[in-house]
Amino acid sequence: MVSKKHRISASYGPAKPTGANQLDSATAKALAKMTAAAKADGVVVVVKSGYRSWTTQKATYDRALRTQPQNISYYAPPGASEHQTGLAVDLWDGRVWYRPMENTATGKWLHKHAHEYGFILRFPKNKQKITGVAYEPWHFRYVGLEHSAKFDKANSLTLEEYLGLD
Repeated sequence: MVSKKHRISASYGPAKPTGANQLDSATAKALAKMTAAAKADGVVVVVKSGYRSWTTQKATYDRALRTQPQNISYYAPPGASEHQTGLAVDLWDGRVWYRPMENTATGKWLHKHAHEYGFILRFPKNKQKITGVAYEPWHFRYVGLEHSAKFDKANSLTLEEYLGLD
């Protein structure tokens, strides 16, 4: 569990990062299966962001504080980003970003099928009080099939709720 309330050290990172996005190896394998399945359904899934080091996250957060303070709830401080674990990915179709992404074929497909590959929508609608992060229809966290199967199909359960941390 990584969040603003549950931070990790600057030295933490994926044990065996792999691929262009430097994801945890199990995450990378599940992502490859999921993107292939989406492609078979005629849907394009592109990784906008994968692994981010503590240093990269700090630079991103500091830049957002200076240039987009009104949107800071979309940015995790260093040590509070799941991207640092190599278990999280921001996904899109390569064209439509931000909240409208949920209405694209990619967004709809991911929201319907991601759990079948071990991923959960990490920051669901109307759950900011629990997660500390505003709704992000693009941010998916790998938790494995055993756990993702227990999340509701409406993508409204948070990891905090699932773990009893809310």
